[in-house]
Amino acid sequence: MADRHSLITKWKNGKADKPLKWAAIMLGGGIALMALSDLNGYGSEPPEETGTKPVAAAETDLKKNYESELTRVLSEINGVSNVSVIVNLASSERSVYEKNIVSSNGNGDETTDEQMAVIRNGDVESPVMTETRKPDIQGVLIVAQGVDRVQVKKRMVEAVTRVLGVPMHRVAVMPGKTGGEN
Repeated sequence: MADRHSLITKWKNGKADKPLKWAAIMLGGGIALMALSDLNGYGSEPPEETGTKPVAAAETDLKKNYESELTRVLSEINGVSNVSVIVNLASSERSVYEKNIVSSNGNGDETTDEQMAVIRNGDVESPVMTETRKPDIQGVLIVAQGVDRVQVKKRMVEAVTRVLGVPMHRVAVMPGKTGGEN
């Protein structure tokens, strides 16, 4: 405690070590600069646009496309009317990029290094996309009149499972309201 008290009194009297004073001044100045840069945004990078709007719009378009096509086709099945379809997507569309894989054997250890393959066009580099995968479908709900008959319901489930590649347990077919029911 006495050492601390004597250090503080030396500091106030100007007899502390000059390097200690300079270190304290530099530390205080650095903290002040960081605080100021946080207040006015100086030194911070602008927020990156994540691009979720285009992805969400594309996902919504794909979902609406699935729903409208299924509604149109399922309405053509004999004995079915007033069809409504809801498609639930489990994921979004994914792009698959090519990778360069380099393997090396050294000292009995095998190592592999993967790097994304790029194409250079002047100063611009862009990744090599091999394919775009459509989103996985989590489930399909169909509401229609006439599906209370087992044969018609079976046809609808078969049509959806074959067109979308969805397992049967992910397709629900429910009878819709008839004209007089509430």
